[in-house]
Amino acid sequence: MVKVRYKRRTGQIVYAIAVVLVLAFAALVAMPVYAALLFLDERFEQEQHDSLDYGIESERIILATEDGLNLAAWRTYAVEGSPGIEGDAPGQDTPKGTVIILSGIQRPSVTEFFGYAQMLSQHGWDALLIEKRARGLSEGESIGFGFTEWKDVQAGVSYLDADSRAGDIPIIVMGTSAGGSTALIAAAEIPRIDGVISISGYTTFTDAYVDNVVEMGVPRFIVDASRPFMNLFLDLRFGSEVAQKTPIAALDSRDGRPLLLMHSTEDTQVPFTHHERFLQQTAHSTDWPVYTFVREGDWHFVCYDRYVKNPAYDTEFSQAIFDFLDQFEE
Repeated sequence: MVKVRYKRRTGQIVYAIAVVLVLAFAALVAMPVYAALLFLDERFEQEQHDSLDYGIESERIILATEDGLNLAAWRTYAVEGSPGIEGDAPGQDTPKGTVIILSGIQRPSVTEFFGYAQMLSQHGWDALLIEKRARGLSEGESIGFGFTEWKDVQAGVSYLDADSRAGDIPIIVMGTSAGGSTALIAAAEIPRIDGVISISGYTTFTDAYVDNVVEMGVPRFIVDASRPFMNLFLDLRFGSEVAQKTPIAALDSRDGRPLLLMHSTEDTQVPFTHHERFLQQTAHSTDWPVYTFVREGDWHFVCYDRYVKNPAYDTEFSQAIFDFLDQFEE
């Protein structure tokens, strides 16, 4: 009788352990899938802004991507007579170059960056603000963590290359948050891009997922254990070859194009460790010139919040951008 009870209790314990292990495994699989699906297969509507409220006129255009989407974009022009502008007749001047501007994973709309375009225009630069797919006024039903959005940048580059004003001058891509990460992937895929300004970009979406779930209070060892399942999900969703084209892997292209990395030390959305990983990735090579701007505190846009509409007033931030852009002047 004792042996029967012992065997029964042992069996119950084994069964309980098996159930716990199965549930734990299911949780490790479900966590990253749930996190990814919070963004995938979703459109994000955004408040739209008028460029005139930022002191600059803009031209609304439509960009066509190679995979069949129409994207909303806005083109702004360097102020005639600003430093570096050449030409006597209106419309015949030649700017220093064009800066393609990208926003983040959900919000704000890229139209909230008209202040950046206005600042650039005063220093002789045109800008092309692209609303990435599945956001705001652009077509698309799913975002792609940069794996697909780099094609949105390609559409912008193709548009500029076909334009007589912009075809032969530098093209710089400047993005914030997920836009900064997309800018890095785009540069690796598009040789025509001359330089990148990545503001608070993440190294990989998986790294961003891990850091944000840990910030929510889940022990890191648990979230780290789910990391392979996030990578597997991304492989299945986008294809393993595409999913390997992460922002940090893009740095391995190392073909001499300059890069400016900007981050704040206490960023709660994309932790400063991402900035440090980028620097570690580039430390062993001098082929890709790397410049940095680091700001103390939690400033995800790096630019102080009170100056986001007029970033030129944030003199340290804006000067870092123009110091970087100076090298592209002919």
